[in-house]
Amino acid sequence: MTRPKTDSPATDFAVALLDEFVRLGVRDVVLGPGSRSQALALAAAEFERLGMLRLRVRIDERVGGFLALGIAIETRTPVLLVTTSGTAVANLHPAVLEAH
Repeated sequence: MTRPKTDSPATDFAVALLDEFVRLGVRDVVLGPGSRSQALALAAAEFERLGMLRLRVRIDERVGGFLALGIAIETRTPVLLVTTSGTAVANLHPAVLEAH
């Protein structure tokens, strides 16, 4: 998504990052919302609005991890999983073990 630079480095980085993932073939994002991932969440919502990505929001990270795994298996493409730091990431571990 070509977009002029904003006053927010976090927003600029989020857009550039998602642009690259889309260029590489990613089509799905699962989001576990939180304040630390706000820039990525808002950028992903805009990408969905433009039809560039499919965004699914799950409050429970464990559910989000298994949803991402199921989409990846079904589509045979990588799925982005965005979450906040700390224990939210630890809740993805069961899905990582299942994927392995």
